[in-house]
Amino acid sequence: MSRLRLVHLTLWGQNKTVATVEFGAGLTLVRGPSDTGKSFIVNAIDFMLGASALKEIPERAGYSTVLLGVELPSGETVTLARSVAGGTFSLYRSDIREGPLPVSDEDLSPKHNPNSETNISRFLLKQIDLDNSRIRKNAQGATDTLSFRNLAHLCIVDETQMQSEVPPALSGQFITKTKEVSTLKLLLEGEDDSALVAPTGSQERTKANGAKVEVIDRLIEDTQTRLAETADEADLRDQLARLNRTIEERATAVDGLLADRAGLAEQVRVQQEVIQRTRTEVAEVAALLGRFDLLDKQYESDLQRLATIREAGAILGFFTPGKCPFCGAELEDQHYNREHGQHGTAFDESVAAEIAKTTALRADLGLTLAELRTRHGDALGAGRDAASRAEELRSDLREFDERLEPEHGEVRELIAIRSQLEQSLSLYARVAELVHLKASIIDDSDADTAIVSDGLNLTALREFSTELATRLGAWGYPDASSVRYDRAVQDIQAGDQFRSAHGKGVRAILHAGFTIGLAQYCFDRDAPHPGFVVLDSPLVTYRPPDEDASPIVDESLPAGIVADFYRDLQTRFDGQVIVMENLDPTVPLDSESVDIHFTKQPGMGRYGFLPQRTQAKLTAAEG
Repeated sequence: MSRLRLVHLTLWGQNKTVATVEFGAGLTLVRGPSDTGKSFIVNAIDFMLGASALKEIPERAGYSTVLLGVELPSGETVTLARSVAGGTFSLYRSDIREGPLPVSDEDLSPKHNPNSETNISRFLLKQIDLDNSRIRKNAQGATDTLSFRNLAHLCIVDETQMQSEVPPALSGQFITKTKEVSTLKLLLEGEDDSALVAPTGSQERTKANGAKVEVIDRLIEDTQTRLAETADEADLRDQLARLNRTIEERATAVDGLLADRAGLAEQVRVQQEVIQRTRTEVAEVAALLGRFDLLDKQYESDLQRLATIREAGAILGFFTPGKCPFCGAELEDQHYNREHGQHGTAFDESVAAEIAKTTALRADLGLTLAELRTRHGDALGAGRDAASRAEELRSDLREFDERLEPEHGEVRELIAIRSQLEQSLSLYARVAELVHLKASIIDDSDADTAIVSDGLNLTALREFSTELATRLGAWGYPDASSVRYDRAVQDIQAGDQFRSAHGKGVRAILHAGFTIGLAQYCFDRDAPHPGFVVLDSPLVTYRPPDEDASPIVDESLPAGIVADFYRDLQTRFDGQVIVMENLDPTVPLDSESVDIHFTKQPGMGRYGFLPQRTQAKLTAAEG
């Protein structure tokens, strides 16, 4: 199977010392204290494989270009170049490690485009035989073209991902969850979802759900903006409780009046909720109407096109028996097919059938549009009625306030404050309702993902679980034989609990096992995979720059795991693996591995990936 190999990562800038790291064909270990650029290397590799942004760090100042050397499956080494600010990639058919750069052999767009080959995603996918692959994106069978970004998080794992509670195969974004499970399925089973056919209306459903989420997000954002300078909900409720007790103590003489006023205030609140609900419905329906109007115009365009075809066929004589409009033979000469001359009529019938089908679809859509417009009008009317009723109630409230005797001015002030508190609390309640509504839409996406998960081949999952257990066992992970991959949760189950329930040290080593195990699973079966793995801090989380200080190792990890981890990667992994780690190996690496040591000690070995920024340089740069 075709694989890629990363050759080097280089940063170049005018009048700057070139910063570069060269990667071996097998294991490359980049080690040293924290803040020496190890995580920046991971970020830069991801950036050069299509990520949108490069991390901004002080040492990067003055560097203008990132270069990534890549060995293609053909054996050719190419160089990808990109500005540190992002944008288009330049492709060079040679190994370049410094500037100024010549004119590129080809320019590649950073954004995946299935209709163009001149983008970084399709260039990389073509090298690993995954170009034009399709992955499922919802339960209805709708598919999308595979992008290299769908694969990136399965082979490039930064420190945050490594320790995250999110399952290794997922990014944590509900919108992309189904596609992410489909991508894992592609690697495990070696087949994409090109054969799936989405039923009519699935795209409209997906767009409608997307439109609803957009509307709800805007409403939540607007409401939260109004709450920006308001105390949190718990404090407001506490203030309201204290205020109510004070009012009760000081308003004995006007209890009856206050009770009536409280009833009116409650009615105002109810009407405000009605207004908010109708606004939400109006916004949702308006969004749907806009999308369905576009679909109606498409149907209209299709009908006009079919009418034109029909008219042209009639003019040209395609639809009448007799002389064949296709080959020109007279009816009596059409010996091999007595109905040859009637094909024009059949053509007319097919056009008529398509017109009838499209007309029926448009009629169904028209009923939906009519229903939506009715809903839109009803919601507008209900909103106006609620607003009018709310204004009448506020007028009644003002009358109640005027009837309060002057000596109860303090009570009135307290009531006004209470009204403000109640209004703020109603906004919090509204946010909760919107979040709940959004969650119900997201549940549809979870249902989509469940369908894809249930479709994962049990044999492939069992074999992958075996590879994962064997790998973790080689690292000395306790009870490794019980480790398995759960397709329902899309997470690793270890020690009778899922990875997300463990501490961050165990989560990191399990994520590393998943990533390495998935790659080796693909290599063993000659299945598609990028061919390389980049891991950031799979073993420890922090190491100070003091040479005498001991790295902090998660106590839940078994003793000896460091030596077993590196030994296994050097002897039982068939691809390229690049590890960023704070912890030094307890046993020297073999001669075929690359060991890069950053010291963070001026004048002692290599300081870090980028040269140390001295105070003098800082002053000059700032001046």
